[in-house]
Amino acid sequence: MNRGDDFFLKTEHQRYWSLEPDVRQRLIADEKTPVELKALLLYQVGKIQLERKEFAQAVTSFDQSLELQPRWHQVWTERGLALLKLGNYEACVDSCNHAVELNPDDAKAWSYRGMALYALRSYEDAATSCDRAVDLAPDDYDSWRTLSDSLNQLGRYTEAVESYDRALDAKPDDFVALNAQSTALQHLGRYEEALDNYDELLQAEPDNYRLWHRRGLVLRRLGNREAAITDFDRALALEPDFYPATRSKLFLLLKAGELPAYLLGNSSLTKPEQALGDLRHVLDAFVKTKLPTLLVLALFALYSTHSRAIGLLVAGVFLAISFTADLI
Repeated sequence: MNRGDDFFLKTEHQRYWSLEPDVRQRLIADEKTPVELKALLLYQVGKIQLERKEFAQAVTSFDQSLELQPRWHQVWTERGLALLKLGNYEACVDSCNHAVELNPDDAKAWSYRGMALYALRSYEDAATSCDRAVDLAPDDYDSWRTLSDSLNQLGRYTEAVESYDRALDAKPDDFVALNAQSTALQHLGRYEEALDNYDELLQAEPDNYRLWHRRGLVLRRLGNREAAITDFDRALALEPDFYPATRSKLFLLLKAGELPAYLLGNSSLTKPEQALGDLRHVLDAFVKTKLPTLLVLALFALYSTHSRAIGLLVAGVFLAISFTADLI
């Protein structure tokens, strides 16, 4: 520890945090102010600017502090946070690297570094960094959350589920984390646990049509066709134009061998009056998303053959295949 580090940590200098802003600025501008104190005051200015979400100004203040005392790891760490908030992820990683070189036990620096690496899609490095952070600060929610998301992205689903549990212990109302954990559980074939998660999510957001659709997909995997279709219908009741729910519903009916009966209004799995609306939904989606491309393909097939009959036949096959695929 050098003299600058010692000065930064001394308790008697905590009184400088209570200075009025104009007094602090006068001390910074005064040539007689000791270098260590001036660096501390600039650090304080940066911290205040961070709290005010003046992130660019905070970086400037931290830079000025580090010009005077480059070995204060706390300043490098807070600078990393400001850069993280600005979305300057590579610079954040660099700043946090300086911090952990000076103090390998700086949990916040490891955490901010992991968040920046995750944003850069360096998931393996992000997981390693956040793993170090939670070793040092086992109750830190942000580190557990970034670690969980990184493990999920890496396909390490068992570890991700356990990590999400730790994040949710710290912040039980993190519904985004609970939803992400549900996805990891499904990758592991743990559908009952995923279903419990969706039940909890829907208690908080009963009008979230996407959650009803996802819950229906889990029920489909569990073989509970009637409950799955009920959930798909709930999603559509909340958002009639949510095409994925219609598609999931029709696909399930197809797998059950009841699609023809449903289209004729004779299926036991759904209400007869819904068939027309579902078919109209499929047709609307088909026209909006695929028909223009298919028409181009059809015209190309028509004019690239010597036989108009063959061209029309090929074009018809294109259209039929696409429409059927869209239906299911």
